[in-house]
Amino acid sequence: MRYPDYRDGLVNLTNSILKNFGAECRHSTLPCLDAMLETGYRNVVLLLFDGMGMDALETHLPENSFLRKHLVKPISSVFPPTTTAATTSVLSGLTPYEHGWLGWNLYFREIDKIVDLFPNTIKDSREIQAADYHVAERYIPYENIGQAIRRAGNGEMIMISPFAGRRISHYSDLFRFVRQACGEPGRKFIYAYWYQPDALMHETGCHSKRVKEAVYQINKRVKALSETLRDTLLLVTADHGHIDTRYEFISDCPEILNTLERPISVESRAAAFAVREGYHSQFRDAFERYYGNHFMLLSKEEVLTNGLFGNGIQHPRFKESIGDYLAIATGDTALVQSHESRQFAANHAGLTEQEMAVPLIAVDKH
Repeated sequence: MRYPDYRDGLVNLTNSILKNFGAECRHSTLPCLDAMLETGYRNVVLLLFDGMGMDALETHLPENSFLRKHLVKPISSVFPPTTTAATTSVLSGLTPYEHGWLGWNLYFREIDKIVDLFPNTIKDSREIQAADYHVAERYIPYENIGQAIRRAGNGEMIMISPFAGRRISHYSDLFRFVRQACGEPGRKFIYAYWYQPDALMHETGCHSKRVKEAVYQINKRVKALSETLRDTLLLVTADHGHIDTRYEFISDCPEILNTLERPISVESRAAAFAVREGYHSQFRDAFERYYGNHFMLLSKEEVLTNGLFGNGIQHPRFKESIGDYLAIATGDTALVQSHESRQFAANHAGLTEQEMAVPLIAVDKH
């Protein structure tokens, strides 16, 4: 098991960038990154490759590969180590405890639905929109790093991704757009996101040939990109790692299912349970009997005191979002509501080294 470190992780990476652009920092910074940034660059580029944790780098690339040669050190993802929570921390400089985007789906009392945050769909429906507005953006908004940098008056942020900012539809566009942005006038923080190798890992497992090829291509293209840049600090990281996963189904366990107010939420490896009044003892006993060897079960009170989601000012929705109990995976098991729920060959959001450790890679292009 590996617990998140909010003094040496993704949150601190972003706060180092905020500090360098003269914007307000909400958390401590990474001293090693501060020292690099202090030498002065016109462009600071952060490439985030979804799912490309330390395990993927060490498994699929040799020690003398470009990315591994430029590894500064492993750093910590947030809890849960999952795209929704981690990329929001990167884009805000806040912990999940503060920004509230805790996992893939959350319960919203305003519409009495569990909503997949990014696509705005009802949980397990695949395509049904939860509302005619974006639910998460309405009820859990946050200020991104670009707004903070702009307010400080020392530069601008350019975002490049398939989903926001300068939108890309093809892998090669990522690197082409970054090159173009670096050539534009003014001081800039450039954030570029790509959804591989995460999507392939979900489909084929952590260590398939297809994943190996994807990581190899990332290494090759980042090296080629770096050779075209000047006056730029090129940073590479990931939001989380992966672990090959087996599944258990709440629908197969009536002793637990009958104690719940609604289906589980947040993540399959960090599952929030809302328990009916008067059934807490029955729920705890049944959960420990069926799943105690695979999950650490924490009450709401224990979650609030142990700092897993980070520190800072608690988001107003945090208590409701974590439910009455949180089941955290400590091995390779994931929990879903039923056999119709989506299941992946590999997944993340638990407390293992493979999921929590991500790289801090830096390439100096003065």
